Amino acid sequence: MGPLGAVVTGLDFSGPAVDAAGRLAAETGIDAQFVRADLYDAVTALAGRQFDIVYTGKGALIWLPDIGRWAQTCAALVAPGGTFYLSEFHPVSDMYGWESFALERSYFATGPLFDDSPGTYADLDADTTHNASYEWQHPLGTVVTALVDAGLRIEFLHEHPFTLFPRWPFLERRDDGSFILPSGMPQLPLMYSLRAVKPAN
Repeated sequence: MGPLGAVVTGLDFSGPAVDAAGRLAAETGIDAQFVRADLYDAVTALAGRQFDIVYTGKGALIWLPDIGRWAQTCAALVAPGGTFYLSEFHPVSDMYGWESFALERSYFATGPLFDDSPGTYADLDADTTHNASYEWQHPLGTVVTALVDAGLRIEFLHEHPFTLFPRWPFLERRDDGSFILPSGMPQLPLMYSLRAVKPAN
């Protein structure tokens, strides 16, 4: 058991990300290992292991075309009696343009969305190449239903009026580093969080 009382296992498809995480864990003394694999191959890559807590991080779901397969994978990794946690950007924001805040896309659109904008979510002004990417929009009901179908029991679903990066140039930055729509504008859900458990039996 690590100094913080937990052993952590992380999985990512990016080799540089896995290497950086390993270095950071070593520097901080956290008991952690990191595995490079595609999300859909996680059960095999982790040799069938199960975990007390499984977490899917912010910004992950847009890269996944098959949300049902994602939910089945996550549920398979949760030990009986364990917890699944998701913190994610709200899909309603994907309906709006990046500059004008005009409605541009149906909330229920299922086709891939092509983007070749430079920069990254961590640094919008970064000089990047090979920028072509595809994203998929997953309505909240689709995500929740996929997790229930995978055998998880939802304990809560919270929607939040803030986000963690300047999704639109007119967002207001708060003291804690999060961003909200300007005061006076109707507020939208910009993030959500969900907790579920895997029945012990």
